[in-house]
Order: sequence, then structure tokens, then C-alpha cells
Amino acid sequence: MHTASNSHSTLVAALLVALAFALGFAEFVLIGITPDVAEGLGEPLTLIGDIVGYYALACAVATPVVALATARVNRFKLTAMLLVVFNAGNLLTLFADGYALLLVSRLLPAATSGTLLAIALTYVPEIVDAGKVARVLSFVLAGFSVSSVIGVPIGTALADAFGWKAAYACVLALGLAVSAALLPTLPRKAHAAHETVTLRSQLRLLGDGRVLANIAMILAGAASTYVFYTYLTPVLEDVMGFGGVAVSVILLALGAACVVSNLLSGWVANRFGMRALPLTFALHAGLLALLAVTVPLGGAGLADIACVCLLMYVMNSTVQMLFQDVARRDYPSALTFSASLHPMSFNAGIALGSFAGGVVVNAGGLLATGPIGALFALVAAVLALALVRLTARGGARKPTTVEHGARATAPTETK
Repeated sequence: MHTASNSHSTLVAALLVALAFALGFAEFVLIGITPDVAEGLGEPLTLIGDIVGYYALACAVATPVVALATARVNRFKLTAMLLVVFNAGNLLTLFADGYALLLVSRLLPAATSGTLLAIALTYVPEIVDAGKVARVLSFVLAGFSVSSVIGVPIGTALADAFGWKAAYACVLALGLAVSAALLPTLPRKAHAAHETVTLRSQLRLLGDGRVLANIAMILAGAASTYVFYTYLTPVLEDVMGFGGVAVSVILLALGAACVVSNLLSGWVANRFGMRALPLTFALHAGLLALLAVTVPLGGAGLADIACVCLLMYVMNSTVQMLFQDVARRDYPSALTFSASLHPMSFNAGIALGSFAGGVVVNAGGLLATGPIGALFALVAAVLALALVRLTARGGARKPTTVEHGARATAPTETK
């Protein structure tokens, strides 16, 4: 019985990782096929490229809104409904013959993607042992990141061989396959609520200082990287002098470093919890500041950039566990909403960093992006210090997972 239970937990965890990959694949595939789509629809390259930004913005806005609006819906049924919309949007893309329909077809999965990822994260503490929660969370989040490393080249290859719609046919096929495999394995039970689920009861979560500090820290941490990362390709080409093939290889290697960063986040959460983040962000700030000096040197610059990528997702498991722990213990009706705050905050940080990066490049050039990103990282470090103190005070009353390793407590459920 125990072996069978472990096998089922492993299967569900693996399918949640596959779901995260499918969600990321649907979002990032356009990055590699933008010229093909623009040519196929006869639209300007920049107009099609803007859909990448619209997708991220729609995801950031829709994730908490959908989570709040559907809080009373059975979690399994909600997952099934969102998967239907997600796959319907990908199917509609295959019929897009102009910009308007393409945009609508991409906004449909964007509106569901963040909530699906949030729901997936809420299942993790229920399907694995407490000591494995942080590691499995890091695997699920890494699945999303892997899609940008593996999925984008796959989509590009399919578009080159069979046209851009072949890439989205692959997105659709993967989404349908994962949906069909995942849904029969998920728990059907609903959370036992200690209070009536209302909009007000969920929004009470945003009055908790730990939650607000966590949101601000994620936003500043994501912005710190994306001030520079948004302009990584121009830096590699225009400042460091690499050609097209070399840039592709470097981006693939850096993407792999980002995946390792996600996996490292699970180890950090288990071993050190929130206490590791002030030092992590301080180190991140130092590496970003050094880019102005190391990038013109070539090899030293690549090493510096790789280290930046290794640190950019280290916070993921820790911050996600904090959101869920606070909700489980103090705001049980806001569990799914709490899980939505991480993707929302991170996407908002990406938008902030990208906007700030554009201002910096126009005012001071590409080499100025690293030092400005370092300022955001220092803000994140200060917020992390404040959060350590907040959770320590809360820990005397009701200790949380992130303060003492991965002692996640699965929620009680009712049929």
C-alpha cells in the first residue's frame, strides 16, 4: 500500500511538472517564431512581438482575479474548466488568419495559465511528504523554466520545417495530452474551510505584513534581473561581439543555468528557508553591479552573467511556501489566491524591470543596465531582512515551513 501510494504521488508530481512545462511552452514559443508569424500573417514584426508582452501582462492581471472570482468553485472542477479554456485558446490559434484573432487566441491561455500554475502548487503539499515539498515545488517551477530552454527551440524547428502553426499544433497536442493524463490522478476533495469563502475573507490575506513584504521582495527581485536580462541579446551581439550562432548557444547555456537556479531553490528552501534570501539578493546585487566592468572583458562577462542566471530563481520555493503557509494557518479560504501571488508578483517584476531597462538603455546605454538592476536587488535584500524578522516574530506564535525547513503541513480536507 505504501509503495503504491508513493508511486501515485510520484506520478502526480511528474504530471504537475509536465503541466508547468506545457503552460510555459504556450507562453514562450512565440519568442522563437515571431518572424515566421509576422511573415505568415503579413504583419509588422514588432506588432507580433508585442503579443509576448501582452501575454505576460494578461497573466499577471488575470491570475489573482481568476483566483479570487473562483474561490468557491471546487478545485478539481476549476482545474478542468481552466484546462478546457487553455486548450481552446491553443486550438483557436491554428485558425488565426489575422492579428486580431491571433491576439484573442493567445490571451485565452494567458488568462488561465497563472491560475493553473497556482493550483498546481497547492496540490504539492498534499501529494508528497512534508520533507519533499520544497524540492517538488522547485521541480514544478523548473518545469515552467525548462519550457523556455527546450520548448522555444522545438517550436522554432517545427516552424522552419512545417510553418509557424505547426509549433502551436505541438503546443495544443502537449496541452491535451497532459490534461488527459493529469485530471484522473488529481485529488477530488475540497479544502475544509474554517470561514465562509468571500471576497473579503480572501483579501484579508493582503493585510498581512508577511504577505505584503513577500510580494514587494519578489517584485524587486524579478525587476533586478530583467533590467539587464531583457537586453541580454543586444549585450551579447553589440557589446560582446558574438555572432548569431554563438548567441544561440550562449542563450541555451544560460537557459540551462536558469533551470538549475529553480532546482537550487528547493535545496535552499529546505536547508535555510527565508534566512538565505538577504545574502542571496546581496550577492545578486554585487554580480549585477560588476556587469558594467566584466561584460567588455568577454569571458569574465559570460561567467558573471551565468552567475546572475544561477541566482535569479533561487527565491522561488521559499517565497511560494511562505505564501501557502501563511494562508493555510491564518487565511484558509485564500489558499488558491495565495498561490497566485507568486506568478502575479514575478510577472509584475518582469514588466517593471523591462520598462526600467528601456529607460536605462536610452539614457545610459546597455552597460548601465547591470548597476541599475543591482539597486533593485539591494531593495529586495532589505525587504528580505524585514521578512526574516516578520516571520521570526510570527514563528514564536505559529512557526511556518519556510522558517524551519520544509515542514509543510497538508491541509485537512472534506469530501
